[in-house]
Amino acid sequence: MKTVDVLSIERLGLRAAPAAVALLALLLVPMSAAAADDGEDHWTGTAATRPAEESAWRTQARTGFEYQGETKLDRRGDFSYWMASGGVDLSRKLSDDVGVTIKTQYRAVGYDFSGTFVGANSTDPWNTVHVIRVMPTFAFAVNESWSILVAPIGEFSGEGGAQFGDALRGGGALAGAWKGESLTVAVGVLALTEIEKDARIQPFVLFNWLITDGLTLGLKADTSRGGEFRIQYAFDRMTVAAGIGVRRELFRLNGDRGGLPGTGIRRDGVGEEEATVAKITVGYRVTDTVTVEGYGGVTADGQFRLEDKNGNGLSSSDYDDAGFGGVNVRFNF
Repeated sequence: MKTVDVLSIERLGLRAAPAAVALLALLLVPMSAAAADDGEDHWTGTAATRPAEESAWRTQARTGFEYQGETKLDRRGDFSYWMASGGVDLSRKLSDDVGVTIKTQYRAVGYDFSGTFVGANSTDPWNTVHVIRVMPTFAFAVNESWSILVAPIGEFSGEGGAQFGDALRGGGALAGAWKGESLTVAVGVLALTEIEKDARIQPFVLFNWLITDGLTLGLKADTSRGGEFRIQYAFDRMTVAAGIGVRRELFRLNGDRGGLPGTGIRRDGVGEEEATVAKITVGYRVTDTVTVEGYGGVTADGQFRLEDKNGNGLSSSDYDDAGFGGVNVRFNF
């Protein structure tokens, strides 16, 4: 069995291992909880956090917006998208040796196609996609350095109006985490179902390296949308980071919309987007409880795919490199 890093060599060449993308988001929070007893999330640098009493719940909330402008499709036409997102994380110590984090996420991704990669007369293979994810994670301390992480996961990913039961994914992860003075490493295995695809069982390795008091190198993910290799420098109230990673959406289509005009293709299958992303992020801690982040970057190697309800490929199209940008606001209580 070969060693697997969270962004596969193939994806950096550039195609993502789907399970690896999902596991990054799955394990970000438990790693933070296990590695940051002082309330600082070392995966996101100087995010505004305050230490909580061992028996108290700590709450982290976030909201954001992202936009990518008109981008040319290789097959025909162009598209743009917007994304609105949010979530709440609840974490606490249950005992001296056990902690729990309940992470919830929601995002709506709206696609606007002008012309399309499917058929001569069709213009909208899908519209707005909704993703809801819930992840309770338990961290069991073995000693001062080692912890065991157990994390079930459930997710809805579908176009508006899609059948709920057909758009569900689920699974879990088991990992061993080691925390040194400046390095944290987690090694484990993820099992995750896919929509109309075989379930994925995949080993993984995560790490976070505090090179100096301000400089950090590691893996970052805020959502199930994708993971990122990131190098970051933290000032007193500001962070500056550069990263490269993946963006992926896999979702059930709304079959009630009928077929795609002029194609004979029904909208009861699966849509997918994948791209490599590189971006610069600047964060500023406004107060002890509020942090604002702005970011911008480019997408490369982007591709859309459309599959039928049995997972058979129907159509696909690459799209041109394009710029994107967004803003996030984080609250810590």
